[in-house]
Amino acid sequence: MAFDKNFAINMMYPLANAAYLVMNTPTPPLALPAGFVVSGLITANPQHAAAAMAAADPDHQRLANLMVSESSIFGLVVWNATTATAIVAIRGTQTIWDWIADIDAVPVPYLPDPGAGLVHMGFQLVHEHIRASIGNLLTTNCKGAKTVWVTGHSLGGALAVLSAFDIFKNVKPGPVPQLYTFAGPRTGAPDFAASFKAAIAECNRIVNFMDVVPQVPLPPLYEHVGVETLVQGGFRPLDVTYAHHLTTYLAGLQKLP
Repeated sequence: MAFDKNFAINMMYPLANAAYLVMNTPTPPLALPAGFVVSGLITANPQHAAAAMAAADPDHQRLANLMVSESSIFGLVVWNATTATAIVAIRGTQTIWDWIADIDAVPVPYLPDPGAGLVHMGFQLVHEHIRASIGNLLTTNCKGAKTVWVTGHSLGGALAVLSAFDIFKNVKPGPVPQLYTFAGPRTGAPDFAASFKAAIAECNRIVNFMDVVPQVPLPPLYEHVGVETLVQGGFRPLDVTYAHHLTTYLAGLQKLP
């Protein structure tokens, strides 16, 4: 389906926000969309990422170590049994400055499907920590899913892209995932972007005016996927992070006609 402002506000935004709420309090009060229940929490397992981490240099390991040190919980999967709909929501980091210094990583083969192209090494190291958890939650707790949505904010937007393609390739049988991401950086090289676009038709990428994160890493080494929707949530000249806040994105969505 085409971009839907109300769907973004009422379905995707609450879950992108919930992915942060669960990181330190596994059972907080959550304003889930009607009909949805928590299927399970997305958790990091360093053992699943051990081989990829061992092959990476310390600078690229830093991003994964940072995210796991913040919390082993990376978000949640929710399920609506009536509509057979699953939604995967993945968090970012608590501050962009903790990881944006490492943004210019050399692209490396996408491990779940090396033939798909090259992706950002740091983002992939984080994804390796959580991909088994996401797959297990979908196959165990969301059996018979007819629709799968994936969302995330900031670094969680990059992880949403990597996870959606992984779900498409490796969590079968199942529907082709669909995405709404907020403030996501570029995730892969042009060859991965082409593979993603060929596989996943529905990817809505929401970008706030003056937010620096969607502008990195720089092309032509990296390329965005999906269709961009630009919002005017606001910015503050002396506070670069303001334009990146998830609440600023909500304000921008609410201004759309």
